[in-house]
Amino acid sequence: MSQFLRIGAFILVAAVVVACGAPSQPAITPVAAITIIPVVATPAATSTPAPTATAFVTAPAPGQAAIVPILLYHHLQDLGSGASELQKTWTVAPQNFDAQMNLIAQRGFHTITMGQLVAHLKDGKSLPAKPIIVSFDDGWEEQYAVAFPILKKYHLIGTFFVYTHPLDHAPYMTWAQLQEMSAAGMDIQPHTLTHPHLRALTPNEAMKEIAESKSILETRLGRPMIAFAYPFGEYDAAIIDMLKRAGFQAAVTLDPGYRQRADELFTLHRIRTSYNDSLDDFTKRLPQ
Repeated sequence: MSQFLRIGAFILVAAVVVACGAPSQPAITPVAAITIIPVVATPAATSTPAPTATAFVTAPAPGQAAIVPILLYHHLQDLGSGASELQKTWTVAPQNFDAQMNLIAQRGFHTITMGQLVAHLKDGKSLPAKPIIVSFDDGWEEQYAVAFPILKKYHLIGTFFVYTHPLDHAPYMTWAQLQEMSAAGMDIQPHTLTHPHLRALTPNEAMKEIAESKSILETRLGRPMIAFAYPFGEYDAAIIDMLKRAGFQAAVTLDPGYRQRADELFTLHRIRTSYNDSLDDFTKRLPQ
């Protein structure tokens, strides 16, 4: 083969190699980084859920009592060494009242209104667990100045039984103060017009004290009045009948205790606290 033929053959082989592609390693595609996510096993659902605390209490069976303490306060002020026993009976020092409200809040009591208690006993409505009512009689100015701020501090509701004629006159609350408390969620209820001995009045006079105090408060506060506090704790069958005819659904007495019954809606019990009572004394009067 001539030199020209050998060169031509070499060129032809090179062209074939280029056309077919030279043998090489397969192309390697970069692999993305792998994120490892730990898998946590989910516990299998059980058919019986864990028990939880009951948030409400149901109404008692017919003939049975509901455990609902109704606390009773009148004056909230510091007394001097010369105070009489009568003054001490119906007065609680402001710092003691604060400690008592703190205690019921810390122990999980829930303040309710008189309307809630009536609905519980009469209509079977449920109540928050450990229900309690904090009530005040007469409408003294310190109930606004002392009790109202303390109740708000502990997120509690107060029930204020007021007699209407002395309002706007010292040492009683003003109508503006009463309306402010009502707008803030406090429970306002009647205690007659002038705080008389109802049994000593004629039937017409007694009915006027009862019915007109209800009408005045409903008009001034714009809400229904359903519960009544007997002045001096005095009542009889005739007075109870007047309350029913006036449209009341319940009434509170000075009779001690905290067991309330549906067939005793007009003779509900209350718990009084006095000036010399210790916090331990107060605690012992509550349901344990």
